[in-house]
Amino acid sequence: MPELLTNLKIIGMEKPADSLSLQVPSIFEVMFNPNSYTINNKINFDTQQAEGSDGSDPKFKNVAPESFSLEFMMDATGVSKSKTSIVEQVAKFKKVTLSVNGKSHRPNYLIVQWGVFIRDCVMESANITYTLFSSEGIPLRAKITASFIDRKESKLNSIASMFSSPDLTHFIEVKDKDILPLLVFRNLGDSKYYLQTARVNRLKNFRHLEAGKKIIIPPLA
Repeated sequence: MPELLTNLKIIGMEKPADSLSLQVPSIFEVMFNPNSYTINNKINFDTQQAEGSDGSDPKFKNVAPESFSLEFMMDATGVSKSKTSIVEQVAKFKKVTLSVNGKSHRPNYLIVQWGVFIRDCVMESANITYTLFSSEGIPLRAKITASFIDRKESKLNSIASMFSSPDLTHFIEVKDKDILPLLVFRNLGDSKYYLQTARVNRLKNFRHLEAGKKIIIPPLA
């Protein structure tokens, strides 16, 4: 029987993911996974031209950070067995992604994680469409279209350098609902090393890890 994909999570943090300081993240987990996501790439050019001219050669300015967008549903009709109202679900989403953090005085830094899709980013925009209501006008269903911008400067170099020594092996403890690609991303700066880490630990199922288990994070290959 094929394994079910875990639900997409948006993890909010006071400081960037590549900060070495300990943080207590806030987590929003979607009720229903998106059907798809869109990754956007953009190159910026200076297209100014002299008055009266009929064209100009666009001059390269910069490559914009990669961005991505996704759409997901919230439901409070009972279909999902959730007892949380739409108002409460939307409020939690906004608290994690849009609200100004009282300590950093800015919206949270974010990690969007869905299986092996992991992005270190910030929220750009969120459009919330309410699509179903009770007889009293209370929202029962909502659709959120969320757009994010990657933190282009974030390479998690400070963390990755800690593990680049051939003599250094690191042990971490699995927390509840952790999956291997996200653990590897947090510690090595790139989720692509999760298969290597799975082999080292002889893991047969990287999506369902036992809470409290010690995982070996090997040096970067």
